[in-house]
Formats: sequence, C-alpha cells, structure tokens
Amino acid sequence: MTASTIAILVEGAVLVVAALFIVALLRSHAEILRRLGALEGRGTVAGAAASAPAGGPVRDIVGQTLDGDAVKIALGAASPTTLLAFLSSGCTACEPLWSGLHEPAELRLDARLVVVTKGPERERLARLLELAPRGVELVMSTEAWEEMAVPATPHFVLVGGGEGVIGRGSAGSWEQITALLRDARDDSALHGARTTAERAARADRALAVSGIAAGHPSLYPSRQPEERP
Repeated sequence: MTASTIAILVEGAVLVVAALFIVALLRSHAEILRRLGALEGRGTVAGAAASAPAGGPVRDIVGQTLDGDAVKIALGAASPTTLLAFLSSGCTACEPLWSGLHEPAELRLDARLVVVTKGPERERLARLLELAPRGVELVMSTEAWEEMAVPATPHFVLVGGGEGVIGRGSAGSWEQITALLRDARDDSALHGARTTAERAARADRALAVSGIAAGHPSLYPSRQPEERP
C-alpha cells in the first residue's frame, strides 16, 4: 500500500468521523430546541394560570345546575356586583363555608353570591346535593375555574358589573370574606378617586398648553357679555 493510498484512507476516515460528529451535534441541537419549546409552552400555560384577571370585561359563566340544567351567569355591565365563591365537594377547608350558606341572613355580603364548583366530571354530585342549600345560586363549570385562574379552594372573586374583577382572595370564614369585600370596595373607590384626579390634572395641562389658564373667560360662557344688535 502506497503512501498516497494511506493518506486517502486516513482522510476518508477523518471525514467519516467529522460527519458523525456533525450529525450528533445536529441531533443534540434539535433535542435542545425541542426541550426549550416544551419549556416555553409550559411557561405560557403556567403564566396564564398564575395571572389573575383584573379589570376589563369578564366572560359570563356557562355551566349547569345541580339538576343538570344548562345555566349562564351574566357578569356584564348590566349585572350587579357579584361574589363568585369557588368551592368544591372534596375541599375540607370549604366545609365551614358550605355550612354558612345554610344561614344566608348571617352572611351580610351586600353582593350577589354565586357558588361555582367544577363541572360534574370533577365533582361528587351526591355530596354537593348535601352541601349546597337550594336557596343559593350555584353553577358547575370547570371552564370558569380556568378562566378565573383559581389557584386552590376556597377562593373568592368579586366582580363588578362593567368593572371586571374588583378583588380576589382566599378565606376560611364568611367573616373574613366580609372583610375582603370591604377592603376591595375601599381600594376600588380609592382607585376611582385617583383616576378622576388624574383626568382633571391632564385636562388642566392640556388647557395650559393652549393658553387657557384657570379663570379664562372661555371656561365660563355664561359670563360672556351678550352681543348687542
């Protein structure tokens, strides 16, 4: 075997090894991209679940009653302020809250109350029939839990007609819920006052740019002298 033949064989072997190395790198790169894509996908879902809907319109809740009838809970602008109580038939911490529903006069919520459980495929219907009094509005909807990103039970979401979510939180008693409602309303009122003040300040700045200061005659058309014919 000549030196040139040996050189050709060595070069061929080097090329084969290099080709195998490149293939391995490409496979590794593809696997990395696949895993990153999976992580990004899970991150998007987790982020959506962790983000609490706040403000803006809220979708009506569509589900079914304990009797199996289709029902829709309206939460739009024409709807009253509504407290959504996310409870479950298998939640031990929810039991005092279920018990409190049997004495509605003691709740003093000053808001429409709607109990939201998961769908019939995720709940024990017989147990719910024992827990839920007939006088309480209840809807079974797994989709509502996903829409509202409910982290655990018990969980409460206060929705104002046309205002979206006013406040949300967890509590183990109706007394705590009453306190949460009060805080949420106070925060909402404070935010509204700040928003009104900010709008007034922006208006003043816009008028100042146009050369219209406080007391300018154009701001008081009723004080303008009448034109004589």
